[in-house]
Amino acid sequence: MTQSISPLDDTVIRFDAAAALLANREPNATPDAMLEMLVRAAWQGDFNAPCQFEDNDYDHSQRYDPDNWLRIPIEAPPATLTEGQLRLRPRPFEYYEGSCASLLSVMYSMRLLPGDQSAWDDLLKHGDGRMYLHGKQDALTALVGLPLNTYSEAGRAYFAALYIPRRMLQAWLDQRSSRFVRLFNHDQASDHHPITEPANDRHSYAPQTRRGRPALGAWPAIAAWALELNKSDPDMPRKELAGRLYERALQEFAAADVPNETTILRRLAGMLDNREPPMRGDA
Repeated sequence: MTQSISPLDDTVIRFDAAAALLANREPNATPDAMLEMLVRAAWQGDFNAPCQFEDNDYDHSQRYDPDNWLRIPIEAPPATLTEGQLRLRPRPFEYYEGSCASLLSVMYSMRLLPGDQSAWDDLLKHGDGRMYLHGKQDALTALVGLPLNTYSEAGRAYFAALYIPRRMLQAWLDQRSSRFVRLFNHDQASDHHPITEPANDRHSYAPQTRRGRPALGAWPAIAAWALELNKSDPDMPRKELAGRLYERALQEFAAADVPNETTILRRLAGMLDNREPPMRGDA
């Protein structure tokens, strides 16, 4: 689901605000150290929503629960923007529910991963570009081991702008330490938030306000994958391409945020030449 997040929303908290609160509670740690801890946890998949077969979640109630998803800022795909907006840098961002794989996809596309971009190209595309994020697990494992100071300033700012549900963060902390009990319970916010607590809107991206039905959350990633796959194999049948995009999206996004395969196929021409009208809440 597409979201714009208010800094007054007491059900979620930005990574940088959470890191500052954690450092305030733990005198031996700095905010940067706490932010690095959260980033490593995100890459490890600790903040991924449960899959269908975890905890007998056969009705997907836990997977569809917004309290089980990170909120990731994603640049609007070209097909959703006007000609004038396409020339903007940066382009409008919105927040989407996503997993560590979604985060990897977005940061790779934005060139925010640390180090040499060509090395990430070789790892994630195995040098031939035929399967976007083909080396996903190797990349995620590597990123867990990279400290925060290896990222660019833009990369660190991107991490700071991630939102996490307070309930999810509190549950994760409670499994690891008893020193942060009830720190992020939103019903306790008024008791634990000093006036000097960092606001959720520091370094934030201003969301684009739109009318009508919101775009489904998987569209930005689908548009990026479509360009990658089409570039590597321009002769691939569009129906096959749509099928690959659909399967990849189901792996990385909640089903409610994924358009159906027929809709993807219908939109492919526009995604590949940047002339498609905005993609609203197509199912």
